[in-house]
Amino acid sequence: MKEFSNLITYFVVGIIGLTIAAKNSPPNQTAIAESDTTKTSQKNASTEDNEEELNDDSAISILQENRPLRMTLSVDNPSFLKVKIGQEIKKGDVISDNSIERDRLDKQKKSVTLQIDNLKNKTIPEPFKPKESLGLKQLPPPIFSEEQSAIAQSKLRLTQAQALLEARTPLLQSDNPERRAESEKAEAGLQIASQKVEEQEQLIQSMRDMKLQSEILQHEEAKLKQMRSEMDQANSALDQAKAKLNASAILQQQELQQLQINVRLAQSDLEVAESRLTAAQNRRNLLEYDASLNEARQRQQETQTQQEYSRQQQQYAQDIRDRDYQLAQLNISLATIEDKLAQIPMIRSPRNGYIKRIKPWVGKDGKYTTVVTITAPAVSSLDGGESDRPTVPSPNQSTRR
Repeated sequence: MKEFSNLITYFVVGIIGLTIAAKNSPPNQTAIAESDTTKTSQKNASTEDNEEELNDDSAISILQENRPLRMTLSVDNPSFLKVKIGQEIKKGDVISDNSIERDRLDKQKKSVTLQIDNLKNKTIPEPFKPKESLGLKQLPPPIFSEEQSAIAQSKLRLTQAQALLEARTPLLQSDNPERRAESEKAEAGLQIASQKVEEQEQLIQSMRDMKLQSEILQHEEAKLKQMRSEMDQANSALDQAKAKLNASAILQQQELQQLQINVRLAQSDLEVAESRLTAAQNRRNLLEYDASLNEARQRQQETQTQQEYSRQQQQYAQDIRDRDYQLAQLNISLATIEDKLAQIPMIRSPRNGYIKRIKPWVGKDGKYTTVVTITAPAVSSLDGGESDRPTVPSPNQSTRR
């Protein structure tokens, strides 16, 4: 009965709309010429027909819009229904949706999107190409001129010392001729003085035996005393000559020893100069050996650096491939999630209105079916009828009809 009252209300509203449209239609204009009058009348006649058709269509559309809308829903779970009886809804509001699954897939989508952004923003450092080696500095050519010059000088000094020793040895090993002659002269003078003393003593003894006068004896004894004094002087001169001869021998021996020492020192200097040359050559050999070791180390280091650079290039390429592979997998996962989201059915309201009725759920083959009735917004009836807005049942009142 109430539905029939609603139809009458919609029909009255349609008639009122037609009346208003007829009142607002423009009047026919009077033409001056006859031909113009005819054309104008025909045009006005066609306009009136079109306006009547439009008014009829408007009334029908208003009736259709105000008719209750029944939507049959088939879902996997009754909890998918997002409306209740008496709820006001607007066009585009969600009526049925698997929000739990949608939220779960949305979270997965956000997680995958975040992973994709992180991978795209992740910087993979490209390995630096090692610089070219400048190479080791070449060693200067070996130069031993200083050591060789010292050896030559040492050899020359040795030759000079040996020559001087050979030349002076015979002279230094024999007595000094001058000192020898002086010693022999002093010895001869001593012999002469001794002989004179001896002869004078014999003369005095003979005169004593002959018992000559004492004056003669005293005179001869005085001469003997003088002779003995001369003999002592000759003996002293001999001692001095021997001393000078001995001193000259000592000096000659010292000179000979010094010459021998000079020869040995020259030999030692030559040996030192030769050892310095040997040490310089050994140092040169050690430098060349160290240079060869450094060159070998540098080549080994360059080889290791090149190998490390090749390994880093391979790792860089592998990291790029891994990132692209992960991006591809994540994009596939993202597309899969989006496909799943697209497959989740979401039913929206096609119009504004109120939820008037929800039929009880009917389950079959894992699916649940119901019918939701949506009525138009409340419109006051022209005959004083009540509004078409549904009344929300009390908690104790059942929603089944």
